[in-house]
Amino acid sequence: MSRSASKINQYFRQTIPTMVQNNVPITPPYYTLWFTYTTGDMPELCKRMDEIITQKGQCDRYTCDKLLDEFIVNAAEDRLAEMQNNINQVVKSIGNSTENAMNDAEDLNQSLSKDIQIMADEASQNDTPSAHKMVSIARNFMDKTEAYRSQLEKQNAEIHALKQKIADTEKLMYLDGLTEINNRKKFNEDLSLFTASTEDTCLLLVDIDHFKPFNDEYGHLVGDKVIQTVAKTLEQSCRKNNGAQAYRFGGEEFALLIPNANITVATQFANEVRERISRISLTNKKTGQSIRSITTSLGVAQFRQGEPLEALVERADQCLYEAKSAGRNCVRPA
Repeated sequence: MSRSASKINQYFRQTIPTMVQNNVPITPPYYTLWFTYTTGDMPELCKRMDEIITQKGQCDRYTCDKLLDEFIVNAAEDRLAEMQNNINQVVKSIGNSTENAMNDAEDLNQSLSKDIQIMADEASQNDTPSAHKMVSIARNFMDKTEAYRSQLEKQNAEIHALKQKIADTEKLMYLDGLTEINNRKKFNEDLSLFTASTEDTCLLLVDIDHFKPFNDEYGHLVGDKVIQTVAKTLEQSCRKNNGAQAYRFGGEEFALLIPNANITVATQFANEVRERISRISLTNKKTGQSIRSITTSLGVAQFRQGEPLEALVERADQCLYEAKSAGRNCVRPA
């Protein structure tokens, strides 16, 4: 939907305070969700969020993650980029206007300063009440213009800070909100890049075994902690393997891309990852209770030149299914 800059600006100013009120981080994915809510473009989303806010008092980021998957990610992959572009347009427009106004005010004051000095000299020579009054009025006007310029300068500094924040959040476009590792969108792009530019590429799909009981036994916060810890372990493992990348694939499932590796090397790496995760020890901070061991099942597949990328993912997924059928906590290569 095409909108004017002024309309986008209006929605922008409404969206950010609402996100702050609901304790939601101002990142591109969350902004997309709340911008869509503000515009009313998705009535069903608006209805759902209104109900959540009415029942819980706010729509926090954990709830937003679920709504993102349901309404935004599945609706249009390019929506994040569109929303981020909207933010940039508004801030750029405001920034340019402020810069121009500040420069104009400074030029005016410089000109006034010279004119007032001339008027003051003439008033001293004529020594008439009207001449002195004109000088006083001119100086008062100059003081107000200087105050306006100072206000613009402060506003401009705030805009520059906002621009920097936007630049920082753009980096988060490809990060998963919960784990802060690469997200599914980044995986899709890297999969195409890796298979086109490296000699061999292997895909590992990783799934946390029996994840639902973590939520049932210890609560969703502990469940989130389990996902975050596994994600961190995967990312650390990838750093030790030159070029490897970790991604949150969805829910409790992850993906690893291993460039320049054959199926044997990738399978060995998968077993190392599996063993490392099984050694993780977590404690429930609320109760001091030790959390049961975390295990994972992994499927490994090597890209075959010329095959569709979907076929590679399907083969890795089939191997993951075989690992689960074999009792879990194991690796199955294609």
